Amino acid sequence: MAPSLLSKLSVFQWHAAKVQSPRADRLAAAIVDLAPPARSMLDIGSSDGVLARTAADRLGITDVRGVDVKVQPTPAIPVEAYDGRALPFESGRFDLVTICDVLHHAEDPLAVVREAIRVLAPNGALVIKDHFKWGHWSNGVLLAMDIFGNYKAGVLVTGNYLRAPDWIDLIAEAGGTVDRLLWPFAVHDLPWRIITRSEYQFVMRVRRPTHDVS
Repeated sequence: MAPSLLSKLSVFQWHAAKVQSPRADRLAAAIVDLAPPARSMLDIGSSDGVLARTAADRLGITDVRGVDVKVQPTPAIPVEAYDGRALPFESGRFDLVTICDVLHHAEDPLAVVREAIRVLAPNGALVIKDHFKWGHWSNGVLLAMDIFGNYKAGVLVTGNYLRAPDWIDLIAEAGGTVDRLLWPFAVHDLPWRIITRSEYQFVMRVRRPTHDVS
């Protein structure tokens, strides 16, 4: 059965209402909490754009853009196709950049983060939501969640989850510094939180190094 037909089944509709919608609300609240004063926003890996639209509306940002390697029909914000590596924007273009549950799908997460930092304004911030891998069990749980959650959008799931020290190394190599971390992050409601474990979830704020800020 094609993904477009499966997505109309009650189980996918239930997932959208009971899992995805509460998740998006909590993520939007975290983005608002971590965002700097911002007039412009870029969401990398926007999918349908609903999360970015929600966060931007709460922050009062009208200049909001998105990019994705697979642009969805009728996204909630303007979304451009891109190659998953080089962003089609000039350096320092955005006050706020968000990457939510995208980097574990990326072929080159270092390139994605490096580009995200490049397009940050001097006093801007990059907000990343992703997962911490704690072992084989957590990897399996996260992979199962990703397969189901991304089926409707037709997103390839690679399960490239990183340990906490690997995330710190990745951010540093990309030229950023982590200045705030929300962890554990309760992104899901009970009882799903028992399986998905808040310890697997984090939201971090990344800044350009102090010497880069003019």
